Amino acid sequence: MFVALAAHLGGDPKAAQRVLALDSGTVAFLMEAAWSRGGPGRLPAIAAPLPAPIGVTYTSFRLSSAWSPVWDHLIYAYMIENTRAYEILGRVIAEFTQGERLGTLRRPESYQWLRTTEELFYKDYSPFQPHNLVSRIRPDIAATRRNAYYRMFGMDLNHGRDGSPAYPYIKPPVANREFVATFEDFLRQVWRAIENANNQLAANPTDFSAIQDLADRLENMLTARRGGAVDQPNLAREEFLAVQLMSWIDLTLSFNTAIVEDLTATGPSPAERLRQIGERVGLPPHARSHSYFKLARQVSTLLTALERGDFNDRSGAETLAADGYVRDLVSDVIHHWSLISGRNLKAMPTTPTPSYQAAVMPQSSAMPGAVAAAPNGKGRAGPS
Repeated sequence: MFVALAAHLGGDPKAAQRVLALDSGTVAFLMEAAWSRGGPGRLPAIAAPLPAPIGVTYTSFRLSSAWSPVWDHLIYAYMIENTRAYEILGRVIAEFTQGERLGTLRRPESYQWLRTTEELFYKDYSPFQPHNLVSRIRPDIAATRRNAYYRMFGMDLNHGRDGSPAYPYIKPPVANREFVATFEDFLRQVWRAIENANNQLAANPTDFSAIQDLADRLENMLTARRGGAVDQPNLAREEFLAVQLMSWIDLTLSFNTAIVEDLTATGPSPAERLRQIGERVGLPPHARSHSYFKLARQVSTLLTALERGDFNDRSGAETLAADGYVRDLVSDVIHHWSLISGRNLKAMPTTPTPSYQAAVMPQSSAMPGAVAAAPNGKGRAGPS
């Protein structure tokens, strides 16, 4: 949401900094407004509450009706979190609030970013009600996010608790464990279609029926976790919170913002800025952070389209290989997914894609192993 909001306000460093310099009350208002206006979180036959009046409105913030508050797919949050940016920026907040090893912040906007980020995204309690997922039942918000990722995608994050290879969380028996295998089969078939789109001289091996079938299976798999349809409320709050958190982090690193400049970590890309910040706080990001950042919004758009059923018929499947935006988007997804998974999705496999246990994303040599938490919440080291 925050990346989209900055884009709506101009899509440049000044627009990004304007959003990042907001106080926590205003950010909470914008999240409440987004929750009440869009996305799958609304309960049937129950009116969404209006955001609490705190002196800021859509009009005063110059948000036109053209801005859509609908948030990204949960896969967006999963990709950003795999960079380890959440833990790295957590260390930044710890350093500046508990000591001066990194010096002191020079810009007022950096101090405001520090306060807003800690108050909204690194505390158990928030004034924003849909944000309040911490309770005696679910005391650890990071474990709640990991639980949601596993239920929707059958995947763990590529790192555990800070300094440990494991992160304990509840791994439920009902989860989309076949998501990775099915999604990769879909991407392989689409790449085959792209390669043969202009094949006029030889037999065209494209199997659009297979693409349609795989798209249909992915739609059913993902919407089942939501409660049976794309607009059902199951996992909606968990998705909303995870996506807003990672969107705030993504926006922080998308430009040479005030906090990035105060950390002397300016660079040409989010991955490079994160790398420099990681060096300053002694925690390296994932080696494939560039691909995770690139993939996050693209695969979010693709999965949203899959959940809508955009590719379940012949004409929809054919758009994946036709010249245009959709083909370019899915080509980028295939490229970056291949890099983070270590599997060449442009080659048809001689053996099936392994299921969940072997399909988690690879780790950098500097990162701890992936987690495969036991159902009782006790973590154990997963496959390398």
